Amino acid sequence: MKKEKIPFKKSFKNNLFILSLAFKSDKVMVIMRLVMGFFTGLNHGASVFFISKILNALDSGEKIEYIMLLIGLMALYTLAYELFFAWYYKLLFPTRKLNFIRLVHKSFFVKASDIDLSCYDTTDFYNDFIYSMQNCDKSITNTVDQLGDLIRSIVASSSVFAVVATIDIWVALVILGASFVNMILRLIQNGVYYKYNLEMNEIYRKQWYIEKFFSLSDYAKEIRLTDISKNILNEYDRNVEKERKEAIKMNLKARVVETFTTILGHGLTIFILIYMAYGLFKGDGSVLIGGFTATITASWKLRNLIYDIQSKFVEMNKDSLFADKIRTFLETESKIKSGEILLDSFDSLEFKNVSFAYDKENVLSNVSFKVSKGERIAFVGYNGAGKTTATKLIMRLYDVTDGEILINNINIKEYDLKSLREKMGAVFQDYQVFSATVAENVLGDVYTEEKQNTVISALNDSTFGEKLSDLKNGINTELTREFYDTGTNLSGGENQKIAIARVFAHNSELLIMDEPSSALDPIAEYNLNLGIDKNASEKTVIFITHRLSTTRHVDRIYMLEKGRIIESGSHDELISQNGKYAYMFNLQAQKYKI
Repeated sequence: MKKEKIPFKKSFKNNLFILSLAFKSDKVMVIMRLVMGFFTGLNHGASVFFISKILNALDSGEKIEYIMLLIGLMALYTLAYELFFAWYYKLLFPTRKLNFIRLVHKSFFVKASDIDLSCYDTTDFYNDFIYSMQNCDKSITNTVDQLGDLIRSIVASSSVFAVVATIDIWVALVILGASFVNMILRLIQNGVYYKYNLEMNEIYRKQWYIEKFFSLSDYAKEIRLTDISKNILNEYDRNVEKERKEAIKMNLKARVVETFTTILGHGLTIFILIYMAYGLFKGDGSVLIGGFTATITASWKLRNLIYDIQSKFVEMNKDSLFADKIRTFLETESKIKSGEILLDSFDSLEFKNVSFAYDKENVLSNVSFKVSKGERIAFVGYNGAGKTTATKLIMRLYDVTDGEILINNINIKEYDLKSLREKMGAVFQDYQVFSATVAENVLGDVYTEEKQNTVISALNDSTFGEKLSDLKNGINTELTREFYDTGTNLSGGENQKIAIARVFAHNSELLIMDEPSSALDPIAEYNLNLGIDKNASEKTVIFITHRLSTTRHVDRIYMLEKGRIIESGSHDELISQNGKYAYMFNLQAQKYKI
């Protein structure tokens, strides 16, 4: 994997972008965090101020009453600060931060639901997409925290530096010089960690799949009936070995840099002690015991504060590297742009010389056909023929590479996306049932009582009615056990009926049925076709199927092969042609008892 470097200007813009994103999510929380950084910074200067005042009073022989007054004021200030600190960080800030994280996650969920489907086809983008979804809250809250801590350290070091400089300017300058060298070392170390995290990104994605493979019920049967788990375990071993090698490389480089950093830190401490001790034991009055103590205390604090400032800049630079991925994700614009024309009703659909390519390889080539309102057509063909791709183009989940798709004789790109898709209902081959109630799954929306009849009617028409009567909570039954232990897991066929009911529940004018009966037995398939007849008597229906019993009664069949239409016509016409459709149908004839 190639190295990535972020120039300072871009690093600044990335952090500014993340900060603006945080501000949009919850500006009160962001302002509170930055203001608190300022006040905690002042506290460092206040502690050095009180210590220096008390030591100076002791050195100059002030009365005990005055010294005790200073100690009392310091104690009161410390108590007040600690109470305020505890209230803010233990009570106020955590609740605001939780709400902030919720708002950030929701904004990312909305973005994820809006990106083009084609983004999932690009490995690099998908890796960054997964990273953004999994780390958005940590990256954004960390940027806000780092900025708040940076403000604290700058305010604190400024006040403490003033104290050190008044005692000995050379000590202050040496600390600054050592800090600059340390900053360079930390930047080098930061680059090592960043490259390591880039390598780990792909490794963790594979690890996530492996964990999903062994933990989800979707894979449980195959794991027990086949030896496929051996392949996955072998991939796991390869993945862990790669992780081990990357960790060794990273740790070796990081330890070298850390060694130099440690030597520099300890060397600076020894220098300050020797330098100040020499002035103290010289006996010329240039350094007194009070001044010695205050200087050592303040210089240690200043060194740590300056290192902390460096650390925050380094961390913010590192955050910027990861923020660049989040920014790329959030600023990715959909290539599928919505038009402005509202689709009031569906009258016709036409493909005119349509071609579509994945990674420059054509999936559809010069496909043309026309469907009028109320017609039923079927796409048939072997796997990879381009059948499902054609329907994705109709729904504008992808856009054509060449040619055009017309609805009502207008280019599909001219239509408002929302109004276009509202006229379409689809049962996908890889249909999904969600962790929600039966009613919510059917509606694909929030359920209210006035929608009860719509839900029940759709379920009956999808032949789910018998199963529904067995469910204790009826349409309010929770499906899957992702959220609730009391949830119900349905069979594959039952899940498919839920997905079909989802189409029936909406007043769509164009229905796309991609293998709608693949998980159903012949009787359920027959009853489903009756349900389709009832619900789609005046609607346009596009079937994609391998089970050719469905195609006997459609108006027109398109046989696809390698992305091209090789045969078209009614069932009887294609049977009489004795071509590839007839061959495929006759293979299934015995099964369907034709």
